[in-house]
Amino acid sequence: MTAPLTPPLCDRARSWAALAPDGELSELEGTLLRSHLARCGSCSRFASDVAAIAGALRAASLEPLSRPLTIPTWQRRRALARVRTIGSAAAVGVMALGIASRAPVANSDRKPVEPPRVAGFSDDQAELQLLRRERREANADAEALRNISARRFGDRPA
Repeated sequence: MTAPLTPPLCDRARSWAALAPDGELSELEGTLLRSHLARCGSCSRFASDVAAIAGALRAASLEPLSRPLTIPTWQRRRALARVRTIGSAAAVGVMALGIASRAPVANSDRKPVEPPRVAGFSDDQAELQLLRRERREANADAEALRNISARRFGDRPA
């Protein structure tokens, strides 16, 4: 058997009705609750029951405890502490192995990078050709930037 479903407005009103005896509602929430209770009989009965229970609890005298109340504290066992320590050390070791496995390894078989060979030139001439080509490209890029900025600011005709 399932409990009857209540509409969302009734759920909200009942949660407010539970907070009302303690004075925990804002002015707007109190107004909305009173408005809902005027229209809804079941929520009105619920609110009066909650108020009656809260009043009865406040009116009741305090009862002394038969024995002092203690909160049990969990005692760490040495074996469990060791397991935690060993587990932590193992985790750090596994992480170190993982990091070390991804690190680059020194390879003595590596050959130094050589400049590309140009047919008909010696090594010095090939390197000079590459440097000249790089310088020409850099000059062309710089000239293009000068032309763009000159057109933008109107220094030169477009």
